[in-house]
Amino acid sequence: MSINTKRLGDIGEELACGYLGGKGYEILERNFRTRFGEIDIIAKSPLKTLVFIEVKTIKSSSDFIDSFPESYPHFSGNTNKSAILPEDNLSTAKLLKFKKIAQWYANNNPDMCSRGYQLDAVCITLSSDHRPISIKHFENV
Repeated sequence: MSINTKRLGDIGEELACGYLGGKGYEILERNFRTRFGEIDIIAKSPLKTLVFIEVKTIKSSSDFIDSFPESYPHFSGNTNKSAILPEDNLSTAKLLKFKKIAQWYANNNPDMCSRGYQLDAVCITLSSDHRPISIKHFENV
C-alpha cells in the first residue's frame, strides 16, 4: 500500500467517524486487527446495536478508472463506465472476509452483542484536495 493510499484511507476513516458521530453512533474501536484481517470501525448505533463498518474512500479522478478490470463486481450497480464509485470496491471476497472478522469479534465479545450486530459500509468520494464530495452510508451490507 502506498503512502498516498494509506493517507487517503486515514482521511476517509476520520470523515466516517465524524459522520457516524453526527448520526449518534458511539465509536468503540478503530482499525481492529485479527489474524483474518482488519475492521475499520466498530461502533454502537443509536439503537445500541453493534455495528462493524468498512470504509471505502476514493479520490475523484479518472486515474482510478483504468486500474479496475471491466469484470470487477459493482456493489452499487454503477453502470457508468467513465466513473468508479467507492462502493464498487466492495467485492464479494472482501464482504465475505468482513463478515468472518465480524463473526469472530461477536463470538469473542458476546456481552457487546446483546442487541445483535450488523455490517455497514461508509463510502466516501474526495475531491483532489481531499475535501468530501459525497459520504454514503450503506446499512446491513
